[in-house]
Amino acid sequence: MNYRIKFHPLVARDLDTIAKAIIDYAGPDIAARKLAEIEAAVATLKTTPHKGSICDEIAPGLRAIPAGRKAVIAFVVDDDAKEVLIYAITYGGADWIARTGARGG
Repeated sequence: MNYRIKFHPLVARDLDTIAKAIIDYAGPDIAARKLAEIEAAVATLKTTPHKGSICDEIAPGLRAIPAGRKAVIAFVVDDDAKEVLIYAITYGGADWIARTGARGG
Protein backbone atom coordinates (compact mmCIF):
# COMPACT_ATOMS: atom_id res chain seq x y z
CA MET A 1 0.00 0.00 0.00
CA ASN A 2 1.25 3.45 -0.88
CA TYR A 3 1.49 6.21 1.67
CA ARG A 4 0.24 9.69 0.84
CA ILE A 5 2.83 12.47 0.86
CA LYS A 6 1.88 15.70 2.62
CA PHE A 7 4.00 18.81 2.95
CA HIS A 8 4.36 21.33 5.73
CA PRO A 9 3.18 24.68 4.29
CA LEU A 10 6.72 26.11 4.36
CA VAL A 11 8.28 23.34 2.25
CA ALA A 12 7.31 25.26 -0.90
CA ARG A 13 9.49 28.10 0.39
CA ASP A 14 12.32 25.62 1.03
CA LEU A 15 12.19 24.45 -2.58
CA ASP A 16 12.03 28.00 -3.92
CA THR A 17 15.07 28.97 -1.85
CA ILE A 18 16.96 25.91 -3.06
CA ALA A 19 16.10 26.66 -6.69
CA LYS A 20 17.17 30.30 -6.43
CA ALA A 21 20.46 29.39 -4.76
CA ILE A 22 21.36 26.80 -7.36
CA ILE A 23 20.35 29.06 -10.25
CA ASP A 24 22.65 31.75 -8.84
CA TYR A 25 25.75 29.57 -8.87
CA ALA A 26 25.07 26.84 -11.43
CA GLY A 27 22.25 27.96 -13.71
CA PRO A 28 18.66 26.90 -14.33
CA ASP A 29 19.42 23.53 -15.93
CA ILE A 30 21.35 22.31 -12.90
CA ALA A 31 18.68 23.71 -10.59
CA ALA A 32 15.99 21.80 -12.46
CA ARG A 33 18.04 18.61 -12.24
CA LYS A 34 18.65 19.01 -8.49
CA LEU A 35 14.96 19.69 -7.83
CA ALA A 36 14.07 16.59 -9.86
CA GLU A 37 16.45 14.55 -7.66
CA ILE A 38 14.71 15.90 -4.56
CA GLU A 39 11.28 15.16 -6.02
CA ALA A 40 12.37 11.60 -6.85
CA ALA A 41 13.63 11.06 -3.29
CA VAL A 42 10.32 12.32 -1.88
CA ALA A 43 8.41 10.00 -4.21
CA THR A 44 10.27 6.96 -2.85
CA LEU A 45 8.63 7.62 0.52
CA LYS A 46 5.27 6.54 -0.94
CA THR A 47 6.40 2.93 -1.01
CA THR A 48 9.23 2.90 1.55
CA PRO A 49 8.26 5.45 4.22
CA HIS A 50 10.30 3.95 7.05
CA LYS A 51 13.72 4.48 5.54
CA GLY A 52 16.30 6.98 6.63
CA SER A 53 17.88 7.87 9.91
CA ILE A 54 15.62 7.96 12.95
CA CYS A 55 16.10 11.25 14.79
CA ASP A 56 14.00 10.80 17.95
CA GLU A 57 16.44 13.01 19.85
CA ILE A 58 15.27 15.94 17.71
CA ALA A 59 11.56 15.09 17.65
CA PRO A 60 9.60 11.87 18.21
CA GLY A 61 9.33 9.85 15.01
CA LEU A 62 11.42 12.26 12.95
CA ARG A 63 13.39 10.72 10.11
CA ALA A 64 15.84 12.17 7.61
CA ILE A 65 17.08 11.00 4.23
CA PRO A 66 19.52 12.48 1.75
CA ALA A 67 18.28 13.63 -1.64
CA GLY A 68 20.93 13.86 -4.27
CA ARG A 69 24.32 14.89 -2.97
CA LYS A 70 23.49 17.98 -0.92
CA ALA A 71 19.84 17.90 0.17
CA VAL A 72 18.17 16.53 3.29
CA ILE A 73 14.48 15.67 3.62
CA ALA A 74 13.09 15.65 7.18
CA PHE A 75 9.78 13.85 7.72
CA VAL A 76 7.55 11.80 10.00
CA VAL A 77 5.48 8.75 9.16
CA ASP A 78 1.88 8.34 10.33
CA ASP A 79 1.13 4.65 9.89
CA ASP A 80 -2.48 4.97 11.03
CA ALA A 81 -3.26 7.58 8.38
CA LYS A 82 -0.82 6.05 5.85
CA GLU A 83 0.83 9.46 5.41
CA VAL A 84 4.32 10.87 5.27
CA LEU A 85 4.57 14.50 6.39
CA ILE A 86 7.56 16.34 4.97
CA TYR A 87 8.60 18.97 7.52
CA ALA A 88 11.58 20.47 5.75
CA ILE A 89 13.84 20.13 2.74
CA THR A 90 17.24 21.75 2.99
CA TYR A 91 20.24 22.00 0.70
CA GLY A 92 23.93 22.67 0.89
CA GLY A 93 24.43 22.37 4.63
CA ALA A 94 21.42 24.42 5.73
CA ASP A 95 20.32 23.62 9.29
CA TRP A 96 17.52 21.10 8.72
CA ILE A 97 17.39 20.30 12.43
CA ALA A 98 16.55 23.87 13.45
CA ARG A 99 14.16 24.33 10.57
CA THR A 100 12.30 21.11 11.40
CA GLY A 101 12.09 21.98 15.08
CA ALA A 102 10.74 25.43 14.34
CA ARG A 103 7.97 23.82 12.28
CA GLY A 104 6.84 21.50 15.04
CA GLY A 105 8.65 18.41 13.76
